Amino acid sequence: MSKEVQVTTKGSRKTLEVARNTWKFIKQDYEEGHEHKRAGKPVVWSCAMVEKELYYAMGLFPYYPEQFAALCAVQRKTPDSEKEAVRFARIAEQSGYSTDLCGYERVCTGYVLNGDLSDAPLGGMAPPDLLVTTSSICDVRLKWFEDMAQRLEVPLFTLDRPERVFDRGIMQYPKAHEIRYYRSQLEDFVNFTTEVTGIKYDPERMRECLQWAHMTNELRLEILELRKAVPSPMGCADGFATMYPGMYCSGTEKAYNYYKALRDEVKARIQEGKGQIENERFRLLWYGIPTWFNMGIFNYFEPIGGVFAYEPAYNPSPWPPLSNEDPLTEIATRTLSVGTSIGARLEAILEQCMEYKIAGGVLAYLITCRPVYLPTLEIRRVLQDELGIPSVLIECDLVDERTFSEGQIKTRMDAFAEQILKKLEAGEPLQRRAAGA
Repeated sequence: MSKEVQVTTKGSRKTLEVARNTWKFIKQDYEEGHEHKRAGKPVVWSCAMVEKELYYAMGLFPYYPEQFAALCAVQRKTPDSEKEAVRFARIAEQSGYSTDLCGYERVCTGYVLNGDLSDAPLGGMAPPDLLVTTSSICDVRLKWFEDMAQRLEVPLFTLDRPERVFDRGIMQYPKAHEIRYYRSQLEDFVNFTTEVTGIKYDPERMRECLQWAHMTNELRLEILELRKAVPSPMGCADGFATMYPGMYCSGTEKAYNYYKALRDEVKARIQEGKGQIENERFRLLWYGIPTWFNMGIFNYFEPIGGVFAYEPAYNPSPWPPLSNEDPLTEIATRTLSVGTSIGARLEAILEQCMEYKIAGGVLAYLITCRPVYLPTLEIRRVLQDELGIPSVLIECDLVDERTFSEGQIKTRMDAFAEQILKKLEAGEPLQRRAAGA
């Protein structure tokens, strides 16, 4: 990563009004956090994998360093300055943090090392009273959060979250001992939070948050079904733009209202026969985390009739129905019902490619994120062998634009597009088998 290049970056063109207004939602959410802190109420920095209802039920306001790093990837201090993500990453690197580390980690570590937490987009994240992370998915998260907690001199709690491997399917009901174990972790979190903040756990408040979360999840699943319509009414640019409320505000009424408006707008577009573009010719899958610093990549194929119709990242999975059980048991059951194995992921992607009528895949090979890049070659093989779908690999970091080889990536994507256009011109099917075959 030592060689730096000038990258032409731009925002994406979004199809939906709700997606275009997400920035207002994020700004308001950040300001609510600052007001929460000014009122003397506790703030937590956490990660995407923690169940958000825990925070809202316990009276904490959550910020998420991962999301903050993505925010920094699209912001500059002045029109002529480098992206804020690069500024903070440099600070971390100058302090000895390797450029091979996750961009999210380097940006947030540099932000903490900078010393002034308000010197950042949207006034930065309000200073935390505690940090909470999990043991799942991410390689670097455990030590990253431990490092930040030590530098900020605040307590850290780590939820030991088991990852369940399924041979088939993405959802299987967990065993009793698995539920008991993870529920004990959630109970430890509640006790830890009470010890740090003095706030006592209220099961009824937790039930209310769970109800909002479940209703929101159902709306998001409905939107995914609507997105299968032809022409594509909502693509990846809108999908990634609208993930914030569901990922980070689950358990709140405002997240539910946001997705209700989004669902209604997508429905209206389908009824009017409106797609992302006027003349859709083929549809694409984006696998992986997006290039947050250059979201315009999602409009790259539109001049030749190509649209990104679906992205597996950040989308919800079905949850078990709510019952009258203890809320912490509900959360443990829900969380452990969703698997994370490569086999389950491959099966789901094949099914989604057929349902969304995908003609090709762009696979973001994130060089600093092992859980994302390890399955990539296997996904590429399965798409070609099972469905005859071509794909292209692109390599870079999530938020550090210095890793983005613009010329190389455009060359690869152009060659990839030629494969699909040749099929169209020859009248060949864009998939080897039809959906439901």
